Amino acid sequence: MMVLVFLFLLGNTISAAELHIKVTDESDRPIWTRLEVRGSDGRMYQPPATLRDTAATNRPGGGPYYLGSFVVRGETSVELPADRYSVVAEHGLEFERVEQSVEVREKTPSMLTLRLRSWVRMSDLGWWSGDMHIHRSPQDLSALALAEDVNVNVVFTMWNKRNLWEGKGLTTGSVISVSPDHLVTLMNAEDERGGGAWMLNGLHKFLPLGVDGRWFPPGITFVKEALAQRSPGDVLPWFDCEKPIWWEVPVVMAVAPPDSFGVLHNHFNQYGICDSEAWGRPRDQKQFPGWKGFVDYSLSLYYRYLNLGFQIPASAGSASGVLPNPVGYNRVYVQLRGPLSVEKWYRALRDGKSFVTNGPVLFFSAKQAGSRINASFDACAREPIDQVEIIANGFVIQRFTPGDDSKQLKGQLSFDLKNHSWVAARCFLKSESTIRLAHSSPVYLDGRWDARADAQYFVNWVEELISQTTTDRQRVASNAERDQLLALYNRALLFYADRAR
Repeated sequence: MMVLVFLFLLGNTISAAELHIKVTDESDRPIWTRLEVRGSDGRMYQPPATLRDTAATNRPGGGPYYLGSFVVRGETSVELPADRYSVVAEHGLEFERVEQSVEVREKTPSMLTLRLRSWVRMSDLGWWSGDMHIHRSPQDLSALALAEDVNVNVVFTMWNKRNLWEGKGLTTGSVISVSPDHLVTLMNAEDERGGGAWMLNGLHKFLPLGVDGRWFPPGITFVKEALAQRSPGDVLPWFDCEKPIWWEVPVVMAVAPPDSFGVLHNHFNQYGICDSEAWGRPRDQKQFPGWKGFVDYSLSLYYRYLNLGFQIPASAGSASGVLPNPVGYNRVYVQLRGPLSVEKWYRALRDGKSFVTNGPVLFFSAKQAGSRINASFDACAREPIDQVEIIANGFVIQRFTPGDDSKQLKGQLSFDLKNHSWVAARCFLKSESTIRLAHSSPVYLDGRWDARADAQYFVNWVEELISQTTTDRQRVASNAERDQLLALYNRALLFYADRAR
């Protein structure tokens, strides 16, 4: 009886209403879309039968909005209290974001029609996107790939002790062809433990990642097992270093350098930056304060490895399903000719014909002319550009600003080759709550850079790792395991010490 009274009172205090949403492209055709429906009180509303991301709830660095998004094709209806609502519709990076207010009244259904328009067509220009870090259900990836318009979707079916191939109804197969322009790869494994996260893509057979030790066996064990599956001349399996802040990244770089390096990683979220190193190596908060400092710190680590002579293209991943990001929020574009294939996409990434982005499109080139380098860039975005910077060996050698709210910026410069071994470009958008940027893969130069300070930086890092491993009795199960880790770490220490002299 009390339940009936409660329901009666509830029905008299909350007036049900209906909002019908229709989303089309420029040609008025139904389009796969990610929607947010926000009430005036900040609450989010979703139809119960739609494809929602529930795994990212209450994760840091995302704000409240993305966690309430859902994916539909063309049309949907939402039941909600009478109120004024803000509706956001997105179809990936290459389409304009649409946000519109609508008044929803009692009894009479409200109708809202949204038209999404592309502001750039990257595949028409020979550029193809990929998200190299996805933790969503493989059964949902066809819809998600179309909703976010991501060409190559790397979903991890093996992640530590979690293996989706065991009793989950997956069939053995490496690629789902959602369309000729949208591919989903399945045979991907992530070993994520104390030392770091090592992403192993395009495996030919399963990896037994389900170990109990947080630090032992070291991640390099599984990396070598994965790469042993690669035949001469092949590009797969592929080893991606997920982000630079992990403790064992300098070790892996010294012993078995990755094929790509996570420059735009899962701490870059749509509505915020996750500025904690989690269980990675903490940064100097005085030198790199706040969330902007975290971004500078993360980028500086990649630059140090480039200074040491590593030639590794930048990669990007969103960790959708774990962090508050849609699929493809952080993505890498590669340039290739002809029809898309997974193999061709990775080969183009290997060759550095690429840039990473969660907002701007950035084309960059640099060519040697005698003792000088002539560089040029072309940046454009759907939001206003803040600045474009040309980076050589980790330092800004020139900064370009549009001076207004322009969404396009072009520039060129010439500089002396002598003291530089690489150059790249990065573009930042105007944003108050997060970092929206694009970063080119580096162009390698014939100049020389004194990398002794960079090497010493990693000497100090590895020495700290060795000290922790020696003194922390809980880190490993036996002295034999500790000895194996220390032997690996000392090998890396010698690598950097030789270059620090």
